[in-house]
Amino acid sequence: MIPWREISKAYVRKYQPITEFGGWGIRRGFFFNKGKDKAINVSGNIGIQLILKNGEKLLIGTQKKEEATRVLETYKNKLT
Repeated sequence: MIPWREISKAYVRKYQPITEFGGWGIRRGFFFNKGKDKAINVSGNIGIQLILKNGEKLLIGTQKKEEATRVLETYKNKLT
C-alpha cells in the first residue's frame, strides 16, 4: 500500500506495455526506462500513473479509464 502523502502526482494515461515494460505482469522498466519505472498490469494499454515524492514511478494497469479518472478526481485534494 502506498500512502497518499507519498504520492506527488497521479493521472490516467495510455502506455505501451511491450516497449515500456517488456510485457504484462509485475514489471520493471524496459529499454530506456530500464529499472526506473515499475508496472503492475494484466492486459491492455491504459493505466494509472503514480509519481512518488521520492521520484519512483508506478503504473497500475486498468481497462476502466473513465472510472479510474473519476476516482482520481475524487481524491485529488489528498495529493495537495
